Amino acid sequence: MADYRQAGVDLDAHAVLVRRIADLAGRASRPEVLSGVGLFSGAMGLPQGLGDPVLVASTDSVGTKVLLAAACGSWDEVGRDVVIHCANDVVTSGASPLLFLDYLAVHALDATQTLGLVGGVAEACRQAGCALLGGETAQLPDLYQPGTFDLAGTMVGVTERSRLVLPRAGVGDAVLGLPSSGLHTNGFSLVRRILAETRTDPRAHQAELLAPSRLYSGDVRRLVEAGLPLHGMAHITGGGLPGNLDRVLPPDADAVLDPASWERPTVFTWLQRLGGIAEEEMRRVFNLGIGFCLVVPAEIAGQALALLPEARRIGELVPGQGRVVWR
Repeated sequence: MADYRQAGVDLDAHAVLVRRIADLAGRASRPEVLSGVGLFSGAMGLPQGLGDPVLVASTDSVGTKVLLAAACGSWDEVGRDVVIHCANDVVTSGASPLLFLDYLAVHALDATQTLGLVGGVAEACRQAGCALLGGETAQLPDLYQPGTFDLAGTMVGVTERSRLVLPRAGVGDAVLGLPSSGLHTNGFSLVRRILAETRTDPRAHQAELLAPSRLYSGDVRRLVEAGLPLHGMAHITGGGLPGNLDRVLPPDADAVLDPASWERPTVFTWLQRLGGIAEEEMRRVFNLGIGFCLVVPAEIAGQALALLPEARRIGELVPGQGRVVWR
């Protein structure tokens, strides 16, 4: 007689892991949490002291970076990635991360893998100052190959309506760039192809390839709390600078960027040489060392840079057609 375990789903192991996951989630909480991991839904109040709160939300996944993580047996890095990626999206509106929900789908439960991933999620939530309010771990043996998994999540942030940042960039504004920690979560389909074609072992370059994304909420908070005007922010994800900074440009202005104004991390130079990738393609696929952009009035650029020592002035807005162009 067949049973669920023989079909590939271990309910007993799932029950044990849920209890351990609840312990991890408890490390990433906030006073506003009313009910969290373990129930059918999470409940949370809004922070006190907000006069006219606005909620900001974003959903994303880690993409095919999970395949490299699986090949390297490295879990917590991508657990942190899914939180940080969504947090950075929310931060572009001037919001602070409030709560996170994760979704982990696996071929079969592996305690080391699952707890490593969720542990990374919980740690990143703690760093971002948000609650890990709930999530789902699904065993899908017919959908995923042995050893593989997928990881996605949803972040909700909050801000005062008066502090909500909506794009209002214009000609004459300055573009500031904050450094990335490397690849973040983008371009891994191309990275994996390069590694396969050149027979390069990813485990030999694990630290550079799987470096977790950088969290930018603290950087933005310093500018917001200083009262500096922000005309737009862009999280540099899939599509690189041309495919993300252009989202906050008006139709009558181009952002002219100077690639000599920042240092390109060596991982990008190595990949470009290893795969023989054209420079134009590198710019379309990877962040090339700039993970987050801020568009500010030129006259306060110096003040912003003083608050963000790692930032660089990487460009300016000139009359154009809403594109990102290179100097």
